[in-house]
Amino acid sequence: MAQTTKRALADSMKKLLAKSPLDKITVKDLVEDCGVNRQTFYYHFHDVYDLVEWIFREELAEIAREEINYSSWSEVLYRLADHLTQNRALILNVYNSVSHGEVTRYVNKAMRPYVAAVVEEQAEGVKVSLENREFVTDLCTRGAAGLMCNWIETGMRRSQLLRLEKFERAVDGSLRLMLKNFEEK
Repeated sequence: MAQTTKRALADSMKKLLAKSPLDKITVKDLVEDCGVNRQTFYYHFHDVYDLVEWIFREELAEIAREEINYSSWSEVLYRLADHLTQNRALILNVYNSVSHGEVTRYVNKAMRPYVAAVVEEQAEGVKVSLENREFVTDLCTRGAAGLMCNWIETGMRRSQLLRLEKFERAVDGSLRLMLKNFEEK
């Protein structure tokens, strides 16, 4: 039941975001649209920003539902870009309503576990400390998330999305090399 209520609130938020910026949407607007009371909303979420973060996490998890590995990580980035494009009005209303640093934090936080899984896969057989694996994870997460945020910032223009292809080329084969550069002898 809790997941059903959360999804209903998420659907209402997405519906409202298609028309209004996030900073203009209130809990009152959400509960009226969804047909639940304020107490129910606050049982599940602290505020509207918490709901938006939950939506991002859930949707990214759905996009990356299959196990991610080195050969498929870029496909997940493209699926994410397609999903964001399909929800362009919603994404731009969120992006233009909150601090851009907050959006960057959402994207980094959501993408990091998937990048970490790929880094761990590439670290197999390489004697590299956890600290250095986390450094490589942070570097790659921030690169991919930065490109995604830059794409959103430019109004999600198709030409900017081509930068993902360049990122894919730049990273191809280099994760293992980065890890080997930190290998303990």
